Amino acid sequence: MTNSGNVDLENFRNWYVETLKPMYARRESGIAVFMLSFPLLERYLRQKNELTPKDTLNDAFMKDLCTLFPAIENEQVARQFWNVFRNGFLHQATLSQKTNAGKDLPAGILSHDLRQAVAINPDDSFLVQPVLFSQNVIQEIEQNFTVFSGVDVPLPTVNQYRLIPEPLDGPNFYEGTSAVPISKK
Repeated sequence: MTNSGNVDLENFRNWYVETLKPMYARRESGIAVFMLSFPLLERYLRQKNELTPKDTLNDAFMKDLCTLFPAIENEQVARQFWNVFRNGFLHQATLSQKTNAGKDLPAGILSHDLRQAVAINPDDSFLVQPVLFSQNVIQEIEQNFTVFSGVDVPLPTVNQYRLIPEPLDGPNFYEGTSAVPISKK
């Protein structure tokens, strides 16, 4: 891994892994843990399948989701899972009950009482244990960080930026995070 890759991994661990750890112990943090972990999973699976943010998710993407969470049996079930959880929480901060076309989706349930990250009930409802889900995602990313870091969509970087207006005393810059370096001029 290049020096830049080491910085990216260090940032990943500081910004996400270390932030998530104290949240795992609080049941009340389950939704926040899940909502922070899902974009990480999406980035990883998109990078792995060479999909840009504008590309439609393909069967290979869904198959990789099934591999990571074996309870998701096939690509069709994976798409339903994606609609219920990802599209629900990341667009509306709740679980989706219907597709954009108005079709009913299986029920989605988050619970800390499960013993596996993802399960499917006999009634086809989805169950997710948010901590185990997050830990699976983090473990997969850390084992394959070069896939996660990718090249098409750069990871955020920490830089110094000029303050406007400049303060009368003290430094005339602030430290911030951006997708691309911004000139300090």
